[in-house]
Amino acid sequence: MYKRDVDAIKAHVFHKGPDGLVDVVEFVLCTIQAGLSTVKMQRQDIAAEGLNSRFLWGQKGDGLAYVMERKEYLWGKVYAIAERGYGDVDAIADVIELFMAVPNLGMVKAAFVAQCLGFNVACIDSHNLKRLGMSPQAVKVNLKAKPATIRKKVVEYIHMTQIEGSEYWWDSWCEYVAGNRANKDLDTGDVVSRFHVECVTM
Repeated sequence: MYKRDVDAIKAHVFHKGPDGLVDVVEFVLCTIQAGLSTVKMQRQDIAAEGLNSRFLWGQKGDGLAYVMERKEYLWGKVYAIAERGYGDVDAIADVIELFMAVPNLGMVKAAFVAQCLGFNVACIDSHNLKRLGMSPQAVKVNLKAKPATIRKKVVEYIHMTQIEGSEYWWDSWCEYVAGNRANKDLDTGDVVSRFHVECVTM
């Protein structure tokens, strides 16, 4: 599932260019405190209503506007970093910190953007925290902390996810949420994984 679907998302971003990267970040913003099954409908509303969409509540609209305004820079930066290797910890940390600057994207969702772009990191969201028996505080970052402190937390997070690797976390998360209360129509891990691609590339 992971290789097939992350490769499809990577290809979309590469061929569509900066707008493809906006698609990924918009997708990730839509997943925040919302069931995956709602994301396609959210993105359809955003396509129709723009930044006035009711789904861009809180700082989500600010986050999308930030990326739209800087899409060329961010797209170029991602590919420059990727030349150092999709598994390189320092490169991944640079990508995560790049997207942590986006309003409403903390370390975990910035890591989800990086994961969708093919980097060896994962999104340790509320579902995965529950599976690991970890507190949400374990993956929270104080953005007012010193840069070195933030960097240390990001690097520790990457190391933690790389113990099992991005593919494990992607595939096992898809299996874990399949058919749950928020995703009744996404009834298998394979369907959940494919739905990521459908939401990004629509």
